[in-house]
Amino acid sequence: MLEARHITFAPLFSDLSFSLRQKETLLVRGANGAGKSTFLRILAGLIRLKPNPLFWKGEAVHLSTYQQNLLYVGHKLALHPEALLKDQIKLWQYHTGVKRDTIEKALDLWGVASLFNKKIDQLSQGQRKRISLSRCQWLPRPLWILDEPHTSLDEAGLKVLEKALCDHREKGGLVILATHEKKPKGTQEILL
Repeated sequence: MLEARHITFAPLFSDLSFSLRQKETLLVRGANGAGKSTFLRILAGLIRLKPNPLFWKGEAVHLSTYQQNLLYVGHKLALHPEALLKDQIKLWQYHTGVKRDTIEKALDLWGVASLFNKKIDQLSQGQRKRISLSRCQWLPRPLWILDEPHTSLDEAGLKVLEKALCDHREKGGLVILATHEKKPKGTQEILL
C-alpha cells in the first residue's frame, strides 16, 4: 500500500526504498541525529521532496488524500500546553468530527481519563505521550507513523502501546516507527 522509492535527504541519508503492505511494520533505526525523525516527516508528507518518492496504493502521493489515511505522532505531541485536557478534546472533536465519548474511551484505555481538568503543561512527559498516542485508538487511519512511541512510557503504557500496534496490524493496518527497541521477527527495517 505504501512504497518509497530512492528517498534522499543529504547529508543524512540517500537512496532509501521500501514497500509496505497491509499488516506489516517498518522499523526505522539509527543513532541519535541519524535522520530518523526527518525520514518519518518525509513519509508523513511534512517534508516534500522532488521528485515525489512516495506511492500510496500504487499511485503517486497527493497530500490532500494521502494524509487523510495516516496518523503521525512525532516528538512534538501536538498538544496545546496551556489547554486543559478537556479543551484539547474539544479541539480534536472540532478538527476530526470524532465523538467525545469515543475520545474519552481511548483516554481511559491509556489511563489518562482522570486528567480532564488538568493543564497539559502540568502533566508528566509520560502522561502527555499517552494522551497523544490515544489518537491511535480514536482516529481511524490505516497508516500509523510513530516517532519513538516507546519513549517516556512506563510499563503499563508500553503494554497499551504494544496491544494497540498488534490490534492495528491484525485489522490490516500498516505501522512505521522509529525506535531503539529490538526488531521483532518478520519486521522490515531501515538502518540510518
